[in-house]
Amino acid sequence: MTAPGQAPRAQGGRRFDAPASSPAGRPGQPLVSYVTVVRNAVATLPRTLASVRAQTWPQVEHVVVDGLSDDGTLGVIEAHRGQIDCYVSEADAGLYDALNKAVALARGSLICVLNADDWLTPDAAAIAAQALLRLEPDAANPGPRLLLSAAWVEYPKGPRLWLPGVLDEGSWLSCPDICHNGVYATPAAYGATGPYDTRLRVVADTRWLLAAQEAGVPVTPLRLPTVHYSVGGLSSDVSRHLREFVALLRQRFGALDEAEAWTLAHAWYPHRQALEAFRDRCPPHLGAALAALVQRHAGEPLLQRALQRMDWQRQQPHARALPLRKKPRLQRWRDSLRKRWLEARLRRQA
Repeated sequence: MTAPGQAPRAQGGRRFDAPASSPAGRPGQPLVSYVTVVRNAVATLPRTLASVRAQTWPQVEHVVVDGLSDDGTLGVIEAHRGQIDCYVSEADAGLYDALNKAVALARGSLICVLNADDWLTPDAAAIAAQALLRLEPDAANPGPRLLLSAAWVEYPKGPRLWLPGVLDEGSWLSCPDICHNGVYATPAAYGATGPYDTRLRVVADTRWLLAAQEAGVPVTPLRLPTVHYSVGGLSSDVSRHLREFVALLRQRFGALDEAEAWTLAHAWYPHRQALEAFRDRCPPHLGAALAALVQRHAGEPLLQRALQRMDWQRQQPHARALPLRKKPRLQRWRDSLRKRWLEARLRRQA
């Protein structure tokens, strides 16, 4: 975790203080690990910690990696050392470097990233663990798998349900509509994807999801919400997110030039309002530019499959971007009913 000869400023938790009290998976009760990276979140971290402590599933652990906070956050962590299984406070190279450290410390059959300003539903770990038990013959040592739960997005006017979108080859071009903090991954899934790419400052979680898709990791949507997601932070800066997503396209499809990457973004990037500031990077005729791109990169199978998945031919006659692809009508109807039912249930519980 640290460079040779460089000790962390602080470390602790139940693994150090009382190893026998730190949970471990049992037959029929897989361990669920929550990993939190934090820097200067003294106001919100207590709520996050309390939500892990309130889990109804008996086998839950919490790993916290602090980036040398100077606002009292470390004091909050140390005050809860009897609840946290493992924490460390040391310098890092950014959010995703800290996440890689946290994931390496997790011991569970499922690993979920929990932000320091988000909080879990009480049944979050139970929802994920019971799904794993249904899907894996050996839940203590599961194969590669991602479980995609829903999330409550906390807006000023009240929460709205975020159901997980699709993760397929077309997601390379459209950016997967999945809440990273609602994803439960097995250790074998992390083995298949590799660590978060620390060269990326905003979309490394998107890159990680796409790496799972490319590696063939099975994906199971759960539909039930497990986390309350606070709006804000790096991923909510859509302009910065867009610029880095374009850079990601060029990183993965190395033969693309910058104009081609922006053509793909203008065709399918989901946050349309962010594209307004970059209208000068949209070709005069989007469909013609896509047709030229397809022909020029005919020898790149991954890009061709992504384009076919997005049904690029539908765009070809049109100069302006068409509406983004939608789920099948029956699925949209079911999702709408589920969203309204869950939102109504939440209001009754409030």
